[in-house]
Amino acid sequence: MKPGERLAALEGLRGYAAFLVFLVHAFGLLLARVYGVDADGASVMDETSFVRLVAVFLFRSHYGVDLFFVLSGLLMSDMALRRWPGTGRFLARRLERIYPAYAVAAIIAALGTVAWFGGAFAPGTVAGNVFLLQGFFALGIPALNPVSWSLSFEMAFYLLVPLLALAWRPHGGKAPPDARFALAIALIAIIVSAALVPVDKGIYFAYFALFIPGIASGLLDDAARERAARAVPLALVVLAWIAFTLAVKLGLLSNLQPAYYCASGIAGGLVVLKACDASGPLARALSSPMPRWLGKYSYSFFLIHYVVVHLWGEALARFIPAAGSAAYALFFLVGALGLSLVAARLLYAVAESFYFRPPRR
Repeated sequence: MKPGERLAALEGLRGYAAFLVFLVHAFGLLLARVYGVDADGASVMDETSFVRLVAVFLFRSHYGVDLFFVLSGLLMSDMALRRWPGTGRFLARRLERIYPAYAVAAIIAALGTVAWFGGAFAPGTVAGNVFLLQGFFALGIPALNPVSWSLSFEMAFYLLVPLLALAWRPHGGKAPPDARFALAIALIAIIVSAALVPVDKGIYFAYFALFIPGIASGLLDDAARERAARAVPLALVVLAWIAFTLAVKLGLLSNLQPAYYCASGIAGGLVVLKACDASGPLARALSSPMPRWLGKYSYSFFLIHYVVVHLWGEALARFIPAAGSAAYALFFLVGALGLSLVAARLLYAVAESFYFRPPRR
């Protein structure tokens, strides 16, 4: 991938991942307000109502974040191996990329919580969110913006990327020998360590393992990656992704189990790799205008949609009784998506667009 160039299909894949995260929060709130169902405890297997079954099925789309981690692994390792700008510039640019939109969305979420729901935040909570520690659930720090937990893992991963660049620098832009074997060992070690760590919610540290399939793809140069992507049958990729997602939706896999991270890493890694086959049907579908548009604004959409979903749900309930109401469900879903897209576009303009402007000469 040339400097400054982003593979269109990967951008579309980011849009797909962001939409999955939206489904979790939109249908989670809909189930609670319209049907009085605790979405986290609901099971597709137990539902007798077709409408509620569909809602629970769509709610169980928590693996969207997993794709973000695999994508980050690919893009950051490719940069570390072939386009390394230096540690200082890399970390400064990553902070510049991530933090402004994160900070704006966190402030909006905090203000919305206080104004609409009467919440309050302790100084320790605010400090933990400033330093992006809220995603390490074992620390017990509540998130000002609940979706932002994944950024704790992203930023921690960014701190490790310079070590990869340092280790790979002697290889002149080519994959170091036996790197993929070492990554496989690291994947197993992270999952096993997280499963055995003797603290509450320690298993979630296994999310770090999901960067590794992306790193393995990032070790390949563009031509080798595309050859590898073409060599993988599309049917295998589709079946692996369907099998993994159905296992999650049916409650056969959860992120409290080490097997979840293995399955997610394999399925997500295959999807991301296959998206690099620019001439393949998956890449063409992901490169179509709608996924690419959402992919362009996916980070802002990811950050702001949770706030929009909950504020819109609260506001709408003041005009349409929610309990058992099909009208509420319809207006809620259409409004939540539409307003989230508008809010994402505005947040992008305020806190992201400057990052993509070409430098002044």
